[in-house]
Amino acid sequence: MDTPQFQAGLDCLAQPILPLVRLVQLLFLTGPFATVSEVVAELNEPIETVVRYEEPAKALAPYLDLMGEYQRLKEPAPPAGYTIVDEDLNPLSPMEAIDLWVSQQVVNRELETINSLLCGPCLCANCCTGPSAGLRQEFFEIPLAEAETSLFALPKIDTPDSRKLTAYSDPPLMVAGRAFFDQGLTLCYWYSGWSMILPRGTACPHLQARQACAIYPQRPEVCRRPPIFAYVIDRAAECDATKPRAITPVYGRQEKILAVWDCPYVRRFQKEIAAYAEYSELEPIFKENKG
Repeated sequence: MDTPQFQAGLDCLAQPILPLVRLVQLLFLTGPFATVSEVVAELNEPIETVVRYEEPAKALAPYLDLMGEYQRLKEPAPPAGYTIVDEDLNPLSPMEAIDLWVSQQVVNRELETINSLLCGPCLCANCCTGPSAGLRQEFFEIPLAEAETSLFALPKIDTPDSRKLTAYSDPPLMVAGRAFFDQGLTLCYWYSGWSMILPRGTACPHLQARQACAIYPQRPEVCRRPPIFAYVIDRAAECDATKPRAITPVYGRQEKILAVWDCPYVRRFQKEIAAYAEYSELEPIFKENKG
């Protein structure tokens, strides 16, 4: 398959960083190192794990701040800003929790780069539009950080009822006698935080002609990661629902990579995405979002 426009993204998929990050973790915990930076500084020769890294220290440099979390295991530190639980909702050991937390953050950052490299050549706007007439969904949801809501001059729905629900609660949130998704393009504040709602037949207000984004350099974090997602951990709704929002968030162990079939390059490069997940010791999951 002739894919020169995708080659940079495919090269990144073929050399995932997580196996090298885990090697750093092992060396740090078993060696005489005070900081993770000391470990990385010594990795100046090629290293082969599941793949070969010609310049391991250079490859690790963009993730050094995230790997600093490993130092909690060797030195006194304030409480972590998260709790990670197993399938029975029992807290994991500090080592397991920190490994999963770092893995999630590292893969998030790496996939931001990979998705950007693969997304551009596609010239598609699947992630920027609401459901078309033939789809079963009434709306699509774009999660946003609070600071990101200022990027969108849209009406806001923020009520005591909305803060108790999610976009997928049944029955749905009603506003002035109509379902929230019948209000047009809106920003809604849910139990889980803010999101932009794209009802059927609508599009992000920043989507321009030729499928270009008017705010691409400042686009929200979620827009930097579709449609291949790190799913190493996920918010544990069973725990969150019983606690005030100010309480340390609780996450469940997933250990997966989620790729959305709707995207043209996910279908085209399924084999490469699956290999990326497997090299990272994560389970590849392919699912359809729109249908």
